[in-house]
Amino acid sequence: SGTGQGISSAVSGAPVGSNTGMVSGTFEETADTETTVSLLKYHHIADSLKDDKCVVEIVKIILAVTAGEFSGSSFKNLPFAFLEGSSGSGKSQMGFNIKANIGDRRRVHYLLFDPPGPTSQRIYRNFENISKLFSKCYVADEHMYSPEASSPSCGSLFKESLYMYGFIFELLSDKTQSPTVSIGPKTGKDVQELMTSKGIHQHRPVFILDECIAISDQSLKKVRFVRNCFRSLGLGLVMMGTDSRAAKLQPTTDNGSRSDVPRPWCHVFGEFPAVKLELTGLPSRLPRYLKSIILNSRPLFAQFVAEEIANKVSDFDELMKAAFIKLKSVKKIFGNLYGQLGQVRLFHNAHCQLTDLESQSTNLKNQSTPLIHSHFAQLDGKKNFILMNDGCIQDHSASWRPSSVFPELKNDILLYLLLMGGKGFSACYAGDGKQVPYAHFLMKAKSNPDYRSHILYFSNAVQDSNDGMFLKSLLCSTVCLASHSNGVKGIGLKPFLLNLVYQLQIDKPDSEDVSILDLNRLDGITFTVPFLSPPNQKWPDFVQIPGSNFNWLSRTRNSESIDLKTSCGLFGESKDHKSVISLETMVNIIGRIPEAAKVELVFTRKLQDSYFNPPAPSFEVQFQRSHVLKKAYYKIDASKPNTLLEPIEGLPCDQPDMDGVVIFFEINDRVII
Repeated sequence: SGTGQGISSAVSGAPVGSNTGMVSGTFEETADTETTVSLLKYHHIADSLKDDKCVVEIVKIILAVTAGEFSGSSFKNLPFAFLEGSSGSGKSQMGFNIKANIGDRRRVHYLLFDPPGPTSQRIYRNFENISKLFSKCYVADEHMYSPEASSPSCGSLFKESLYMYGFIFELLSDKTQSPTVSIGPKTGKDVQELMTSKGIHQHRPVFILDECIAISDQSLKKVRFVRNCFRSLGLGLVMMGTDSRAAKLQPTTDNGSRSDVPRPWCHVFGEFPAVKLELTGLPSRLPRYLKSIILNSRPLFAQFVAEEIANKVSDFDELMKAAFIKLKSVKKIFGNLYGQLGQVRLFHNAHCQLTDLESQSTNLKNQSTPLIHSHFAQLDGKKNFILMNDGCIQDHSASWRPSSVFPELKNDILLYLLLMGGKGFSACYAGDGKQVPYAHFLMKAKSNPDYRSHILYFSNAVQDSNDGMFLKSLLCSTVCLASHSNGVKGIGLKPFLLNLVYQLQIDKPDSEDVSILDLNRLDGITFTVPFLSPPNQKWPDFVQIPGSNFNWLSRTRNSESIDLKTSCGLFGESKDHKSVISLETMVNIIGRIPEAAKVELVFTRKLQDSYFNPPAPSFEVQFQRSHVLKKAYYKIDASKPNTLLEPIEGLPCDQPDMDGVVIFFEINDRVII
């Protein structure tokens, strides 16, 4: 293998037990000052968080697993722990919290599954050499997890001569200060005898493996192999990664069939300590609203915002923009399909359970939740649970099927404030970093060869249905996104309409190149579109930003006869008909306009040239004494960036006493899922 640098005389693919070469490297780290400072910061935070109940609960399990006498041979059913969460939720910090809580009760070793790269977090560079040596050792054992090999059980591994066992042996031999170390293969019995001689066999060491990201079937086998090496020795193992596929490493039936009594296989923990203001470096005199936003967000986002506050960024919109730019550079969500789908999903049914499969050929054995790995979703259901070796959650009879959801708005508010667009930044970017319209962004994701329609459900979050769901979801998504384009103070009606037309473009014009002629027809309407919430969520009470104008957006049930509702006078409806909107349908749409509507937006594909033509009754006769007579009616062809606000023949417009406006948008037929 080309990655097996440092292995001398080892023959790749050699028969089991025939390893004869040595792996060379060092346990010693040579970090620069900034890298060392990052480590000290993690240790400082760990000292403050080590007694948090989340940490105590995990440590209790780890201590129990690593206590007691050795068995006659290997440990065949030893459970391990997995810290489950998407980026920025505090998993790596949790590793240090665990180590701080354990103290001198166990030896604890933290390392990365794969060595850190040039773009890795600075904290990881403190463990570069040990992680390199670790990876060389499992590469030297690659014949154990080759495509032809079956995933070995703990019992079968214990008898093998493995470089993985050699790595553990040398580390526990206290050779960490040696400039170089040469590692040869050892058996499980060799390591157990070493632990006995050192008197640590009844309080066995704990290994914390970070960045366990298993993408392909082959990497899954590799992670399973490494996991079982630690388990077979009775060692404590804590694995973590941004991908529940690593937690879903199929349990192997080490000691019999699945008819045996199920045993705990993996303790999954998804609950981590909340952000503490004093650990962000921010002053306690911070405005209450800002304090609440930081404390009700994941640690990574809180850290980004805290850094920008420290840089003297005081305007809230500028603060969000600066933090977003930093986030975009750290998490490459726009460069892969699942990151893009995560963005789209934020504007849809973020809290609907989503069982997202990795590929069309994926079967139940390889279920995954890529929106956790590639975006910021989390596992649906209980935060902490025990996965049994029969594939079921403890006290449940059905096999575990991991599903993802996004956190609720009130629990991770910066997720939404940073990633759903704002003043000077958007929610949609191409891989080259250029801002693009929502419709283009969505269609680009759809054109990806790996796209599967079951990844995204466009049904209503409050009511399942298949009737024209896509255009309704497009209405809610683009209205929400356009409402954010001027920041938290809201946006005037005319610039809002310009941005809405931009978001509906299937090509990718610059937003400033979009134009709508005759917008001055709306001069009589004074209306500000607030900064709207994601559909079917409400902004928490603590979002009291000075000068802001927040409102909620609801994607309603069919029984409410409207598709989009707010409390500010903005409403919306959609009709995704293959043919033009008939007079009968037009009458029904107008008849459903709420009296409270200051602005109603209607998404359609195509209108007739005129309505209410003889012998049909005129508009005034059809709706006599109705509140809809005081509305002005227009249409915009939103299929092109340079368009026109124009009257609809047969419907009233330009009324001096109008108390509201209804605008029909003709949507490009190519914008479709």
